[in-house]
Amino acid sequence: MRESIRSLQALPLFAQLTVRELEELHGILEERTFDKHQVITREGTPWDALYVVKSGKVKLTRRVSARSAGRELIIAVLESGDPVNMTPLFEGDRDIFTTEALTRATLYHLAGSQARAFVSKHPSMQKMLLRALNLELRRLVSLASRLAFTGVTARLALWIFEQTQVNGICMDKGIAIRRDLTLNELAALVGTVRRVISKSLTDLQHDGVIEVAPTQFVVLNEDKLAAIAGARQRIQRCANGKMGDARDARH
Repeated sequence: MRESIRSLQALPLFAQLTVRELEELHGILEERTFDKHQVITREGTPWDALYVVKSGKVKLTRRVSARSAGRELIIAVLESGDPVNMTPLFEGDRDIFTTEALTRATLYHLAGSQARAFVSKHPSMQKMLLRALNLELRRLVSLASRLAFTGVTARLALWIFEQTQVNGICMDKGIAIRRDLTLNELAALVGTVRRVISKSLTDLQHDGVIEVAPTQFVVLNEDKLAAIAGARQRIQRCANGKMGDARDARH
């Protein structure tokens, strides 16, 4: 049980809870594992639980329109510690996003009535959920701004740039990130279609900005990538430009 409590305390959403509160939470939480591509929640269905990602990756999506059958926009890719579809916890009774496992993923599940009861009597939990909601709002505002004012290649470059900051792996020739998304998913993430995202990847590779491989992207020219992305900061280069593991390369 101690290990379970430590695992909960390591997640930002639960970090401010006392040991007694964590023990109470542990008693009502369930762990649920989902296979790759398995749907966790579906847009428009009754909301019945708060989920928090324990391990793996989950995509948060929304249908583009009723007329665009099969089209979706990926709002975010969620990882360990991220709450899932939390808005109905405070208002509403239906899921506003569809969530699907991008990889095999394990999530903490807290039934809706228990989630509302626990949150209502623990101010520290309320504070962390509001912070998470604020981050989600900022993410949505940023997404709307990018879709309105930047082109596909710039949006793709920004996504690659952001991934290098979080999941970059140092290599002799550059900084690599794993390709967890299919081309269709990557297109949905930046708000376009597969044909256009393929062209943008080809253009970035032709210009010597990235190398495209079946399992990864390698950033070859960090400054040029940042300029195309319109990023205000530069990629933090690997120490001495040498090979490093994923932990060394994360920022």
